[in-house]
Amino acid sequence: MNIEFKGWNRNINLIMLAGFFMLLTGCEAKLDLSGIVSAKEKPTARYDQYQAAAKSSAAVIIIGNRGVMLTSRDNGASWTRSILPGSSSVSYPTLVDIEVCPDNHFVALDADRKLWISDVNGENWISKAIPTEEDVLDLTCDPRGGLWVVGSFTLIMGSNDGGNNWVDKSISEDAMLSRIQFIDADNAVVTGEFGSVYTSRDGGESWDGGNAITSEFYAMASHFASQQKGWVGGLQGIIYQTDDGGQNWHRQQTASNAPIYNFTVVNGHTYAIGEQGTILVLSGEEWKPVKAKLGFGYLRAAVALGADTLLVAGGGGLIRLLHDQDLKEYAQINNLE
Repeated sequence: MNIEFKGWNRNINLIMLAGFFMLLTGCEAKLDLSGIVSAKEKPTARYDQYQAAAKSSAAVIIIGNRGVMLTSRDNGASWTRSILPGSSSVSYPTLVDIEVCPDNHFVALDADRKLWISDVNGENWISKAIPTEEDVLDLTCDPRGGLWVVGSFTLIMGSNDGGNNWVDKSISEDAMLSRIQFIDADNAVVTGEFGSVYTSRDGGESWDGGNAITSEFYAMASHFASQQKGWVGGLQGIIYQTDDGGQNWHRQQTASNAPIYNFTVVNGHTYAIGEQGTILVLSGEEWKPVKAKLGFGYLRAAVALGADTLLVAGGGGLIRLLHDQDLKEYAQINNLE
């Protein structure tokens, strides 16, 4: 006669299993969570998506998604992390741009139609609503201290009192305006969708449409070195240049087909940055690649830290300081100096 002791077998199995775990805990060191703790304490995170950067006389600030703001008081050597407050514990500002105004205070643009304004140290932030229903995409300060934003439906708005009151200068055309720049106190330029170019010669009081770059081109970035000479960049690595204030444009050769998101100038050299870690430097009439190993994430934020350092930042928490020797690696080859 065969008799099964099911309860007995079950108890034996439990005892053996408990002994097995006791053996593991006796042989293994205590689980070390210090790596996780230190990762939480780091100022950057891999899920950060940085959008813009600016430098005052006292600080450098990088802004990104979910209200993230990184501040450095030693020219990018170290960073502290802060989060701007949102309307709830799960809602944070979507920061898309940051600038430094002539009096050295910071102002940041929130996609939720708000401005965030601080002091020269990047502290004591306060928010002010922008009275529009359009999407806001870009921000600048003019040399007189006025604030300007551009966005959807050719939105152009200006404030001369720190964002308390606004004047609407919109063109009322169905196009997204992505960049605004004041070249000096009187001359400004706005670029955007459908190759749109609008200029002002009276400090923003009036805006005139120039010749469109091409109706199929979306200018995602622009930079004017003077009233006459400027560049716009967009999808597929396309960059156009003008020498007559936007009346005529010609396409320049680029060494990349990655979208261009920003321009900046370091030590007299003009750089373009964009998708796939792209950094291009202007050499004559061509844009050549800077050989920096930055991975395949996008770059949107760029600012010169003194005469010999370029700060870039973008997707995946990417922040890099490219020093003089890094930039000259390619500049010397192309006789840029």
